[in-house]
Amino acid sequence: MIFYSILSLLVFKLLVSYLNIETDWWTRHFTPNHIKYNPLGLPENTTQYVEYLLIPLMLFYLVIYFRKVGILLIPIALTFLLYLLNVFTAYYTSNGLIDSLNYALKISTPVYFFCVLVVHSKLTGKNIKKELLTFVFICAFLSVIALLLFNPTFNRGSFRWPVFFSGLHTHNYVLASLFVGISYMLKDKKWWMFSFMLLSFLFLIVGYNVRTVVVFYFLFIAVMLYLTSGFFRYLYAKILLFVPFVLGVILIYLRDFDWNQFSSGRITMYVKKFDILEDYSLKDYLLGRGWGSDLVKTSEWWWEEKGSHNDFLTYLVENGIPFMLLFIILIISLLFLTKRVSIILTTLVLGYLLTSLLSNGFALRPQASYLFFMVFAYIYNHNKSYVIEK
Repeated sequence: MIFYSILSLLVFKLLVSYLNIETDWWTRHFTPNHIKYNPLGLPENTTQYVEYLLIPLMLFYLVIYFRKVGILLIPIALTFLLYLLNVFTAYYTSNGLIDSLNYALKISTPVYFFCVLVVHSKLTGKNIKKELLTFVFICAFLSVIALLLFNPTFNRGSFRWPVFFSGLHTHNYVLASLFVGISYMLKDKKWWMFSFMLLSFLFLIVGYNVRTVVVFYFLFIAVMLYLTSGFFRYLYAKILLFVPFVLGVILIYLRDFDWNQFSSGRITMYVKKFDILEDYSLKDYLLGRGWGSDLVKTSEWWWEEKGSHNDFLTYLVENGIPFMLLFIILIISLLFLTKRVSIILTTLVLGYLLTSLLSNGFALRPQASYLFFMVFAYIYNHNKSYVIEK
């Protein structure tokens, strides 16, 4: 009952996530969802209130079935080290403890969900394919509702398709995670898998064009093609022969390329943050300057204060170097929960970290991270059972 209560809360979190969709500068003339479609009068941040129920419930579940936690205790222990660092940061900066814990909680709670799913599989002897497919159907249905009823979104100079899950970027991270799960389920039916990956990849580009998500999904597709097709393994080998020549041509062509414009102003943001870091003391580097210190305005993002659009840089500015390094160790530790490291899981971990490098990735989007780690748990369990059978 505890396990399905957790899943039910997560479903509810998805159902009300549309209330979080904000109207920014470009869509300010639209009526927000929490006004237009909110017959129950729920608060905009209802999804956050759900977190306050999910976190203790997941920890309670893991305590009850502690005998099945095993090696999962390592990532769980690392999350508590993140909390400890945040407590020191809160004391050092005189910021509120809840605000200081914000990033650690966003990182940790989806990891707890992964642990809950793995423990559930140990208890039942079954993978979570049924549960994952349920979430696929729910998210597909809600996405269609959004396409039919909600306001368009705006990204990179153009209006894009409507979204359901807490905003344009989070919606795309949710879809990409589920696309990964579906593709993996189809891996024994290669042509179905190839067709699905192609169509879903085009769907993300044509509908939303969120580049970080596209890069994440492309990385997964490239690895799946390599693992399942001799033709693509041969093709990749041939491509490697021409890499030096292609790189030379690209470097010549891009000599005068405006990287700042291409990155939507990220270069300007990074320069501004490095200027801030030059004034940091040793204590600042160890503990950061606290919640909100990463938010600044730039010439490109002139309408409101924005963060670094790089989670590693955000953690460094707000929480210090130890927190940033511990975050990386926590995510990488998930690869060593079995004796045999899986190529697919390695790809997903690298993709997860890549999204944090290129933008505000999965780490700052717990709603998407829940789905990411659900897919991760499904593949983890499948690989583990496969190794045991072999």
